[in-house]
Amino acid sequence: MNSNQITTKIVLVFLLLIAGAFQLQAQQWPYPVPCRVSDDSAPEVMFMTLGQVETPEAQGMFDPSKDEVRLNNGTVLPNYYKDSLKISFFQPVDKKHYPVPPSGWCSWYYYYQEITGDEFLRNADWMAANLKDYGAKYVQLDDGWQGVGRGNGTNRDWTTINERFSMGMDKLATHVKSLGMNPGIWIAPHGQSNPEVVKSHPGAFLLKPDGTSASDTWEGKYLVDPSSAEGQDYMKGLFTTLTGWGYEYIKIDGQPIVTREYREKREFMKNPSEDAAGLYRETLKTMKNVMGPEQYLLGCWVVPLEGIGIMNGSRTSGDVLLSWTGFRTSLRATMQYYFLHNIAWYSDPDVMLVRSPLPLDQARVWATLQGLTGQALMCSDRMMDLSADRVEIVQKVFPAVDIRPLDLFPSKTDKPVWDLKINHLGRSYDVLGLFNFGEEKKKAIAVDWKTLGIPEDKPVHVFDFWNKEYLGAWEKSIAFELLPTSCKVLSLIPDNGQIQLVSTNRHITQGWVDLKALKAEKNSFSGTSEVIKNDPYELFFAFPRGKNFRIKTSGATGKEGKLTVVAENHDGWACLRIFSPKTEDIKWTVSFEESTLFHMPEDVVSNLWIEPIGIDGVNVHWIPKMQTTIGYKVFLDGQEMGYTPDCAFSLRKLDMTKTHKVDVQTVWYDGTGSEKTASIEFDPKAIVPDEIFLTDLEPDRMKLGWRVPQNNRSVTGKGLVLDGKLYQNGIGLPTNSELEYRLDGRFSKFAALVGIDDGNGKDGNAEFILSGDGKEIWRSGLTKMADPSIPVLVDVSKVKILTLRVERGAGGGTGDQTEWVNARLIR
Repeated sequence: MNSNQITTKIVLVFLLLIAGAFQLQAQQWPYPVPCRVSDDSAPEVMFMTLGQVETPEAQGMFDPSKDEVRLNNGTVLPNYYKDSLKISFFQPVDKKHYPVPPSGWCSWYYYYQEITGDEFLRNADWMAANLKDYGAKYVQLDDGWQGVGRGNGTNRDWTTINERFSMGMDKLATHVKSLGMNPGIWIAPHGQSNPEVVKSHPGAFLLKPDGTSASDTWEGKYLVDPSSAEGQDYMKGLFTTLTGWGYEYIKIDGQPIVTREYREKREFMKNPSEDAAGLYRETLKTMKNVMGPEQYLLGCWVVPLEGIGIMNGSRTSGDVLLSWTGFRTSLRATMQYYFLHNIAWYSDPDVMLVRSPLPLDQARVWATLQGLTGQALMCSDRMMDLSADRVEIVQKVFPAVDIRPLDLFPSKTDKPVWDLKINHLGRSYDVLGLFNFGEEKKKAIAVDWKTLGIPEDKPVHVFDFWNKEYLGAWEKSIAFELLPTSCKVLSLIPDNGQIQLVSTNRHITQGWVDLKALKAEKNSFSGTSEVIKNDPYELFFAFPRGKNFRIKTSGATGKEGKLTVVAENHDGWACLRIFSPKTEDIKWTVSFEESTLFHMPEDVVSNLWIEPIGIDGVNVHWIPKMQTTIGYKVFLDGQEMGYTPDCAFSLRKLDMTKTHKVDVQTVWYDGTGSEKTASIEFDPKAIVPDEIFLTDLEPDRMKLGWRVPQNNRSVTGKGLVLDGKLYQNGIGLPTNSELEYRLDGRFSKFAALVGIDDGNGKDGNAEFILSGDGKEIWRSGLTKMADPSIPVLVDVSKVKILTLRVERGAGGGTGDQTEWVNARLIR
């Protein structure tokens, strides 16, 4: 080797080291990430990213260390979180000790205050045996461990231990640690209910001059004075006790109550300050100083934004319930506050519930919410009671991984399309979630590749994760008809003309968690995967459209030798299934050889019909022939719209001024289609009804109060009852909420009946308000529960955007239930 060759090698090695250093530096948080600052280009889609993703959907880059967005057009948005999003205390989330959000179990949503030490340990043992290998780390004891009172501020004496925990709080923590997991505990630390504790800590609590409490709330009969050294010393002692017991994850509850009381009760502070948020943050700093950076501090409930920069994470919702309404609580929190997740802190939309009687479809939807967003992931069922199929749902989303939003803004609506873009080991792919959040009707959803930033002119492989089915490779778009309260999770990978790995079954991210190495050659693959003991591991491969292969050779080895491998061959795809008795990293190989592809001649469908949807859309339906087919292509006015395996296709944003023609072609796996098509022509104006209920439309924007709006029932899930009469149609809307609908000036009147539900349970009051294009066009005046319902008939002939709003009246409760009965638009 001559000197020039040696010099060249040294330079190459140096360049590789420099490149590696830059790559390492790029991975050290905080670093710039792609972002959207508006959803104008794709209003129905929520985008997330995992890995170093590049996508045309990104509108710019966000630098968290500078709190600055730099748009693709060169525009700079300084102080983006602090100024544009009003997050006053924004700091990048500290990922040094917590590179990913916590995953584990919480006792509250099964046991509530009936939790016992024995039940806590049973669940901890189950988690260690069944979910620790899947990434679960935390076992958190919630409300009920303290010894006096039954809630609502009466059981806030942290010096007492309930007799159900006679083994000792430290022994519980020690047992959890012996399982290789981290113990957690709940507390409402700013509150105290024992007057003797208050007396023994003079100056530590907010008191009136006569010695009585100045703040008696859910947080406790007494509230810590954040301005006094005595108050901070009390807090320090309390957290010294908790950490001394061994708890490493501490959930602090009632925080919005605390911040409100500190704003309103300054006169009772030892050292009053106008900066109530600053005083509150001092109490958090005291907690964290005792806990240390290695322990996790979770804020709760709703959104204590004042804790950003100190809390590791926070709840972003109220409490969920074991119901679809409970899921909607987590959904709305995700839509409103996901922009904070993995940017400012780890967001927690509350726990995931999957136990019976929640239907399996709804359990999958709840798990999908958690798995595709990467938010803090805590179960809260009695885990040893779950059936095997429900346990499997949980395992498929554990653990939470390093997903973050592309969309750095709150969502106005509950978006039905979620696109997680992943870049891992040279595989760039999308995991797509499609949702029907409605409870009554099927929903046809069509998603085009262009909207997702995927090339639309070549086939895209589609794999159904939950059903473990390959659905073919298609251009343009794909559509499904979803049952109520259900979802689809699809991996999307553009066909590159070679055999491709399209999915794995370990985790909903389909490769991120399990694949450690991957090498692809023309007709063979090899890789390293982390597998879980006694859980069959599956890799799914798709073939170029129009070609077929079968597995020729395959094998897998673990630390102790060869593993059992089963090959499954299908038309267009194949599955390699590996069995391991241990949780370990394994090496696997697979090669393919050409095979024949069966082809079924395509027949033409019949009986097309049109169903109007919304104000400018239709669903096309048809009846298939008896002959087998795998799906259909739909054309609108001669232009291909996309593929569906179902017998329905959604067409939206139609030109309502002209007649349209729809053609449906039957297709096969190889991309061939029937020579003839079934056709139908329709005039949109002729099929749209003269009246449309708002419950048949989806709002373009929502601003929510204390609960999620409900269609055809009250906000508490009961019937709509006004003046003693039960109504079948209407919207139950909590106070301090808004719903916004796009009308585009196509209607002449809005009609409804409004009032406070008979089941409100107390004297409530509210005001009902209508706005058109931002201007108020009708107001009810203050309406009390005892008042008769109010008929509404308003001219909306020129209104493009209609807003329904309900405001809580003076003296009204936070939980008043208001209703817009038979709310409808008239042409």
